[in-house]
Amino acid sequence: MNTSQSPEFRKRVPGRLQAPPAIVRFALAIVLAVIVNAVVPRICFDLFGNHVVVADAVYRWAGSGILLAGFLFFSRVVDQVDGDAWSYIGLPRISAAISQILLGIGLGGLLITIAVVAIRVVGGGRDLHLDLTAKAALRVTEVLLLLLGGAMLEELLFRGYPFQRLIESIGVPGAIVVLSVFFGAVHLGNPNAGGLWSWGFLNTLAVGVLFALAYLRTQTLWFPFGIHFGWNFFLGVIYGLPVSGIKDFSVLIRANAHGPRLLTGGAYGIEGSVTGSVVILLGILLIEIMPKRLISEMGQSGASSA
Repeated sequence: MNTSQSPEFRKRVPGRLQAPPAIVRFALAIVLAVIVNAVVPRICFDLFGNHVVVADAVYRWAGSGILLAGFLFFSRVVDQVDGDAWSYIGLPRISAAISQILLGIGLGGLLITIAVVAIRVVGGGRDLHLDLTAKAALRVTEVLLLLLGGAMLEELLFRGYPFQRLIESIGVPGAIVVLSVFFGAVHLGNPNAGGLWSWGFLNTLAVGVLFALAYLRTQTLWFPFGIHFGWNFFLGVIYGLPVSGIKDFSVLIRANAHGPRLLTGGAYGIEGSVTGSVVILLGILLIEIMPKRLISEMGQSGASSA
């Protein structure tokens, strides 16, 4: 059951009007998301146009902040929640957040490591180029801020308030499909994405399913946020490979994987390969078989923190 629908969150203050249908609240959230992602990046890239990574990082964090404020406002005013609005949208207290983020980073890193090892064994390895200069170290800081902000922005968009309201409206399976398709679609503009009938689109859609299941297992965004960040961090920063076609994250290590495109994903990276498909399915399996007691206690510790 979705935590946001539990009795502690559905209390209404006497005298308030009935909240509009969930599909209306979903639509309001989407309108806000479209406006934020149309306006904020334009402002940030105008201000920091000569520093693309910095501009992108500022956009991700500013966009996250605006969305978070908007979703909290919707929770209080539109949904009329009389409990902890932060837990209602999936962001409970910090003690639960730390454990879930670390678990997620570990899982994301494990999946990427398995994929890289598989490519090394089957495809014959990869070329490595190291850059251990002070300038590169500074760029790592910028990339970390970008990856953290990007993961938070996308989780708020695709597994946060809109996803939760869509679950109320059409149920869990439908909400997972709709938001995962959107998640895959927004990455079609990435370099070397390959279009709708590509491994890149299908795997990105599948990653959206993985993140959605991670949210549903914990009823918080911290777990999928950790997986999301860990996946991108290990893929781009640790192993120096493209992240959904983007090479800007390979600042200390730059690598080129050897082997057939079906194995490596070519210029799009692991997410555009059968290898990616296998580790995504493995991730879904691991999330589903994780001890329920562990997941339940992590989720409850956050939900009870109001």
